[in-house]
Amino acid sequence: MTNIPTTYKTELNFSKDWDISAPDKYIFQYFHQQLENLEANKLHIHGVKLHTVESGIVVTAIIRHSLPKKLRLEQVVLVVKDKEGKELAKKQFDMELFGELEACTARPWNFLFEMGDLLVPYDELTNEMDFEMAFEYYEKVVKDFELYLDENWSKGLTDDQKVYVNNLLTSLEPIKVNEISVVGFHFYESDDAINIYIIIRNAFSNSLTIENLPIQLFDAAGDMVCKLGFPIGEFEIAAKQARPISLSFTKEVFMKEKPDFSSWKIEMIPQTL
Repeated sequence: MTNIPTTYKTELNFSKDWDISAPDKYIFQYFHQQLENLEANKLHIHGVKLHTVESGIVVTAIIRHSLPKKLRLEQVVLVVKDKEGKELAKKQFDMELFGELEACTARPWNFLFEMGDLLVPYDELTNEMDFEMAFEYYEKVVKDFELYLDENWSKGLTDDQKVYVNNLLTSLEPIKVNEISVVGFHFYESDDAINIYIIIRNAFSNSLTIENLPIQLFDAAGDMVCKLGFPIGEFEIAAKQARPISLSFTKEVFMKEKPDFSSWKIEMIPQTL
């Protein structure tokens, strides 16, 4: 039975757009040979050299990956740290000129961190100092949503109320790409029900149609008061759009007696959509 390797040795190559001298190539080959093998499907950066310049610092590093296919990087956030883990500099780089890497390959590159990218005083940085580099991974988010008011909402809200809802929408925290968010923005209580206005935001790249909206209602103590699935028909929300909707929780289905609604919140149960 053939053993499948769990780690991979990358092959070093150089960008055609970077004129590297033969001695420098030998130096990069030496550093590359010292690196440990990568586990499958990993992306790694190894700092080789740091030197100061008038505008900041230039860091030379080797980027390598163990994917079984070609890799093209678009934007990366890189962090320079000292040996104790203290962050020295951070910057987002456009990697278009870096080019494409073949499967399981490595490539050296220079990165300029300007004065505004430094996280410590410039005089703390010295040529040839010991340092480490790392990718800072972040999830893409969507912040800007277009408010859509159907005919009923458009006619039912005053101009001041429309301005309020628009301002509320722009103040909400961004949400991750390919997520749905619900936020309650108005609450009123009748004799037999709790009525809530909510905004639903769609961070997918395509329109979504929601037929059932499962919502949990919590009171000021953080206790779940009610959990309901609302059949809302074919409620369509376009990509990067936000739509308000009103929901009514009848008190007959409350799970807690005498809830405290001095503050409240709602949550959606996404796995049941």
